Amino acid sequence: MSESPYRWDTGLRLRVFGLLLFLLSLLVGLGIILTFTFTQLNSFQERARLTQENVRRAEQVATLYAEMTAALRGYLFTGDESMLAPYEPNLNRLHQVLSELEESVEGDPDQAEQVHRLRELIDAWRTQVAEPEIARMRQGAPDVGSLLMTEGVKYGELIKEQRDHFIREETKRMDQDVDKAGVASDQVVRITWLTISLAAVLVLGGFLVFARSVTRSTEALAEAANRIAQGERGVVLEAPLDGELQVVANAFAKMSLTLAEQEKQLQEQQEQLIAQNEELLAQQESVRRHAEELERKERHLSRLHSLSSKMVGSIEMDQLANLILDEYLDLYGGVAGALLLVDEYADRLKVAAERWLSPDLKGQFIPRSGPMARCVEQREVVVARYPDTQTHISVWLRDVPVVQEVYVPLVHTGRAIGVVAIAFTEPTELNAEAQALWHAVAGQASVALAAAQNHQEVKRAFAALQDQAAQIEILNAQLEEERDRASAQLDIYLSIVSTMPAGAWLCDTGGNLLVSNSMFQEFFGKTVPDEPLEQMLAQIAAVLPEDDPFPQTVRDLVHDPQAVAEGQLRLTTGYTLQWSSAPVGKGQSRVGRLFTFQDVTELAELDRLKSEFVNTVSHELRTPLTSIMGYLSLVLAGTAGPLQEQQREFLNIVARNTNRLANLINDLLDIQRIESGRMPIHLSPTSLASVVKQVAETFRVQAEQKGLSFTVNVPEEVPLINADPDRLTQIIANLVSNAVKYTKEGGVTVSVSAVGDQVELEVADTGIGISPADQKRIFEKFYRAEHPYVREVGGTGLGLPIVKTMVEEHGGDLQLESQPGRGSRFIVSFPALKDES
Repeated sequence: MSESPYRWDTGLRLRVFGLLLFLLSLLVGLGIILTFTFTQLNSFQERARLTQENVRRAEQVATLYAEMTAALRGYLFTGDESMLAPYEPNLNRLHQVLSELEESVEGDPDQAEQVHRLRELIDAWRTQVAEPEIARMRQGAPDVGSLLMTEGVKYGELIKEQRDHFIREETKRMDQDVDKAGVASDQVVRITWLTISLAAVLVLGGFLVFARSVTRSTEALAEAANRIAQGERGVVLEAPLDGELQVVANAFAKMSLTLAEQEKQLQEQQEQLIAQNEELLAQQESVRRHAEELERKERHLSRLHSLSSKMVGSIEMDQLANLILDEYLDLYGGVAGALLLVDEYADRLKVAAERWLSPDLKGQFIPRSGPMARCVEQREVVVARYPDTQTHISVWLRDVPVVQEVYVPLVHTGRAIGVVAIAFTEPTELNAEAQALWHAVAGQASVALAAAQNHQEVKRAFAALQDQAAQIEILNAQLEEERDRASAQLDIYLSIVSTMPAGAWLCDTGGNLLVSNSMFQEFFGKTVPDEPLEQMLAQIAAVLPEDDPFPQTVRDLVHDPQAVAEGQLRLTTGYTLQWSSAPVGKGQSRVGRLFTFQDVTELAELDRLKSEFVNTVSHELRTPLTSIMGYLSLVLAGTAGPLQEQQREFLNIVARNTNRLANLINDLLDIQRIESGRMPIHLSPTSLASVVKQVAETFRVQAEQKGLSFTVNVPEEVPLINADPDRLTQIIANLVSNAVKYTKEGGVTVSVSAVGDQVELEVADTGIGISPADQKRIFEKFYRAEHPYVREVGGTGLGLPIVKTMVEEHGGDLQLESQPGRGSRFIVSFPALKDES
């Protein structure tokens, strides 16, 4: 059968494509014209907006100028400076608006010139009218306001005229832009309608031509379809059709030939269906046999369901393990088997049940390895075969004649909790169906085992709780006994406090009052039980001088479980009390803290009288002693005539004891001034090295006369300290004097050094030394060590107490290191001044 060829030049697609291309060209041209026109419209609209903004700014200039004029006029008429307050802000705002105007019209030279002229007029008004008027007003000139009424009015009219001219020009430009926009809009309308009309005419014409061609070709195709429907085969359209419709005509011809071939094939298929029917009869017989197999498996599954019910009803681990293992062996056979539980905390498994193996295996642990480890880790059935031997050492630790082992994991909540292992004497193939059954049983067994394990955990937890309850009972008994003992001890403490001969206050660990005796209440007032700490301190502070630190000291001591402290209080009621404090009890038995207050009012008064007596006697002795020392020096110098050797010896003894008495009086006066707080300390930057050099040299001769070595070690550069040079000299002199005095042989070494942020003075000797017992009291007033040489040399026992007090007054520290018979080392540390450079 011949087919008419397809002609592309007569195709429908070409005609439709040409028409669409022409319409698209029209639309693109229209779009370009509209885009250009709308761009012009937007430009005109933006220029109109800028013009409106410029007009608004010009009006704002006029408004600001009017407000400045009003402010100036109000100030000139009233003289009130507050009336002039808006002037400067409005002037700044006016310049800002003019700057914005200049920036907006910079593309228009004429308007830019108008804005520039407007700025010049406003600046001229400001410099020639406003500022002169303000200056004249402040100077009190009689003709204030004349410039504003003459020049100010003229400038106002010029500014108004310039503003109106600017606004007229801007309005005129805006009207021109509006006219141009209207013309452009009209052009858009005319072009749009012209394009739409032309496109409509072309579309209508193209549609008529296209419809005529399609109708002619469709009629020919309809005739061919009717012929095929009537049974005619091999129909061919002789006349060529338009474009794609010729392709349709060729398809009709092919369809006619295909139908003839298909009729022949259907006949052949009918014969094949008869043969297939016979095969289906044979398949029905096979299905019947398969149904019988399914019935057998259903009975099998029913048995598994019964097994699951038994497992779920068992909660005892031994009973459940034996049940699971027996059912596995009964279902699938095997020479031996075991059920093992996974140990979560070790790499091993525990034998929970066994069959046909040694009973000793139950409860033992088996290492996790080989196929069993893979079963646990992969949570899958693992089959291990041993085809070359009839005897194999399996996981049950004994020889078992097996050729195959099957490990089934018992998985619960995503983790393997156990493994069922079964040994077979014959190879057994486990198909997918068998493995599915094993997994089903394993799932039920896993749930039952997990429940049994939980039951065991609950039993163990209950037993542990019972043990803990018994321990708690024992602890409660111990606590009760401890509480009774603490209560008895507290009663003893309360009884002691109540009967103490001094004022006493016992508080608990939080500072709350436990008990106070009558003497305490005599000093500080009545108290109530459980009175809070702050209320007690307020009651105590009421009888203390203002800013006394004792209340804060009490707070610190209450929160310190170990501190021991003491001190003295002077009450405004006239009492002088010696107080001390110490913790009561230790550790868990700690009760609180005890404060005692001893009335030392009479002792304080005696001490005051003693001090006055010593002060008076010292001054009274000093005056005649000075005269004695003066006359002794004259007599020894030979002023009163020559002396015999024995007379000179006696006078020297008198002179030495006179000096000793003078030193004693000076020490007594120093101690008195220190105790009364009248020792003057004048601190200033001082070189310790310089003072040491000066003082040490005065003792060098005395040391050499005793046959002692005398060494002074002072470095070139030592930091300055903040000290009183006179008191510093007294400190060094006392220490060096004692070193020379109590050293029989050897030598004395005086050293100065910088250690960190301290400057240290060290006075070391090889003298008699100080025993540990004497070291504890060596800094007490009038105390002298128990040593024959000390009594032989003599002294007052006041030098070291004075040194210690003066060192502390300087913020320093005094340390003593000494061994009897080997000498002593006194180390004085002063804070070094920081180098400001």
